[in-house]
Amino acid sequence: MSFNKLPLPSDLDACETSLYNSFVSSVKNASFLRSAVNLKFEGLKILPLVFRLINKIDLFENNIYIAFSDFGSSALAKRDYPFYSSRIFTYKDILSKEIINLDTLLIAISPQPYDYEEFESMCNKISSRILMINGKLEETSIGVGLVGRERRVNFIKSWEQIFWIEPLPKGAIYRSYPSDWNVYKYNSNGYTFCNYYSKYPNSDLLESDLL
Repeated sequence: MSFNKLPLPSDLDACETSLYNSFVSSVKNASFLRSAVNLKFEGLKILPLVFRLINKIDLFENNIYIAFSDFGSSALAKRDYPFYSSRIFTYKDILSKEIINLDTLLIAISPQPYDYEEFESMCNKISSRILMINGKLEETSIGVGLVGRERRVNFIKSWEQIFWIEPLPKGAIYRSYPSDWNVYKYNSNGYTFCNYYSKYPNSDLLESDLL
């Protein structure tokens, strides 16, 4: 990572532009195959944003597929975005078919903890680049055994967070690859940069920054 004091995106358009630039930079300059994007806005309709991003990526990527956890979500996406219907699948589809090759970019939409086993199996099956958008893979259940927890932790660590933007009660945190994680404090003048970290800061650091 390299530190740059980044301006916090002022609106959704600026946010999407920064997200696109982060993705392009990661493709050009990095060797990792698993990238993650998180936009922590309550009530955000993620699919329009995803397909606007795909429209841009489509200009230089010839082989994009979109994966959803369940049939209902994939069917709705096919209905609303018919141009891409032949490229929309479920995780189960990808596990059962040989549709992904090394030149593919697979965009996985919002996997949740209850999708974990199938999602992990899908990711381990393919060797192409994967972009996970608004995934939530952490498991808080105390019923998960030690081996299962370790496997999940290692899987989660295999993802590079190339873009993250999150409003906080007294500020915000923002990362746009390849820069570090920037923390901003909210005051009467708006959001003001106050610190940066090489990884997502823990709650104690954030509390100290945002006092």
